[in-house]
Amino acid sequence: MMMLDTDYTRSSQESIAIIGGGMMGIAAAFYLAKSGRFRVTIFEKDKQLGGLSTYYQWQDIVWDRFYHVILSTDAPLRAFLAELQLQEDIFWRETKTGFYGEGRLVSLSSTMDFIRFPFMSLWQKFRMGLGILYCGRIKDPAKLDKIYVRAWLTNVFGRRVYENIWDPLLRSKLGGAREKTSAAFIWATITRLHGARSAGSQREQMGHVHGGYHAILTTAAKRLAELNVTVNTETEVVRVEPLQRRYATDKHEHAGISVITNAGSAVVDKVLFTIPCQHVLQILDPPEDHPYWQQLRQVEYLSIACVFLILTRKLSPYYVINLLEQDLPFTGIIEATNVVSPDEVGGHHLVYLPKYMPPDDPVNRLSDDEIITLFIAKLQTVFPNLKQEEILHAQIFREQYVQPLQELHASERAFDSKTPFPGVYIVNTAMIQHSTLNNNAVVSLAARVSAILSDDARSP
Repeated sequence: MMMLDTDYTRSSQESIAIIGGGMMGIAAAFYLAKSGRFRVTIFEKDKQLGGLSTYYQWQDIVWDRFYHVILSTDAPLRAFLAELQLQEDIFWRETKTGFYGEGRLVSLSSTMDFIRFPFMSLWQKFRMGLGILYCGRIKDPAKLDKIYVRAWLTNVFGRRVYENIWDPLLRSKLGGAREKTSAAFIWATITRLHGARSAGSQREQMGHVHGGYHAILTTAAKRLAELNVTVNTETEVVRVEPLQRRYATDKHEHAGISVITNAGSAVVDKVLFTIPCQHVLQILDPPEDHPYWQQLRQVEYLSIACVFLILTRKLSPYYVINLLEQDLPFTGIIEATNVVSPDEVGGHHLVYLPKYMPPDDPVNRLSDDEIITLFIAKLQTVFPNLKQEEILHAQIFREQYVQPLQELHASERAFDSKTPFPGVYIVNTAMIQHSTLNNNAVVSLAARVSAILSDDARSP
């Protein structure tokens, strides 16, 4: 944690405070500093950068708190990694997908797997195949914002396929919130998963950077330091207030903005929020009757509770196991070491059991220990041979505002990065349209808003 300079410094560069040091804030800081038009300071309330992409250490194992992969189609993310000179550290691996239903674990990783898939009839498989092809031909998903996901999936894939496959998957991912989710959400999910198929072979292929996000974040921090970006960790911003008086610079006049933190205060030209809408509203305390702020107040998020397991052995050959059983409390089973080599984590095996949920989900009311106990017990119903002594370590990570809900007409309620307060901007995951929540979409959005800020800095 660093004490802050309270002086407003005149400069040909504009000073900007980035609130939030997750991947959105890091990418925005990089692009803004690289433009040469800004003196950038990051404020992050936690001990380490990364947000949802940060890492966790247990003994000698350092790995991601939440699960992440890179797809070959992730052009913005791969371009950012190239800027960090990490492009040669991306390792690709062919992966498989499993489904668990009716007490059986089966593969759905190839054409033959699809033909043998036991949870659909031959006609239903035909409808599923046609539906996936149809999704791939949709170039403008804006119209899907106006259709409920249930109605659209039933129309495209048929009622039985919806009931047997899609509804269980949506229930595990969204819970009761699936009833008000638009079809754009599932279209984005299908499109991204199709991007995991390597060209020609139609085999799933996913990648990761050697060393995981610990390596990415460590390298990014060094690159930011080279660009003279100031990083303040353990520094919580409690208030942002535009000042009444104006300060002259060599270029033109700016309204100063006071950034008040638990370590002091600073005055800057611009502020860029990269944190969830609820936190932005708490820090700014804007007027309730303004349409812009009303849009932010309407954004709803799913929270996450993710149990992270370190095992002595491999569970399955699948990176993702999708769940068709209603009594399993987690969204899926992610075996990260089917993408990451176990050699990178001391020869052990890493499993994530995530649960995305709306605020009223009963799991939200459980303690950390209760969730860990429940999730492990249910995992052992899928893998009855998993012994307690094979679980070396269990940890839970929880975040309140994670997945913005893509409700009906969400794109019509989209808000601009420029707020009604001069010099105050927002770029956060609620602005991601027609995509799933992933770091490729995050980096792409950060680059786009950074370009807007750079253009504004040029304007007289």
